[in-house]
Amino acid sequence: MRAQRHHGNLFIAKLPADFSEERLAEAFDPYGIVLSAEIARDPVTGARLRYGWVDIATERAAAGAIAGLHGSEIDGCRIEVRPSEKPAAKKGAGARRPPMLPTRPAPRAPAPTAEVMAMPASRPRPAFQVERRSLPRRA
Repeated sequence: MRAQRHHGNLFIAKLPADFSEERLAEAFDPYGIVLSAEIARDPVTGARLRYGWVDIATERAAAGAIAGLHGSEIDGCRIEVRPSEKPAAKKGAGARRPPMLPTRPAPRAPAPTAEVMAMPASRPRPAFQVERRSLPRRA
């Protein structure tokens, strides 16, 4: 059985400020089955931001939605629709975590020297011996 991962994940930008997730799903419904619609929120205030994501059932439906809705006008705002780089949400996933602060990269280990690279890795010998014998053939 093949895994069912054939859906299109779309990023939508320049949404109206008061746009709801229900209306976002309704806008994409004519192009295919909408699996989820989410509008981004400010992690501190919880206010809606002007972009979001839509998971639509198939890649073909996603391509049709991009062709049909990119540059269209909703409530006076010309929206942008393009494929998303965000992975599709996992079932049962909780609330999204706020973005992590940038951290300093970990120090790199020194490169191995030629002497270390030339030594073969020795494996310990097993404490048992394998007995090999042929199996009887069926007639």
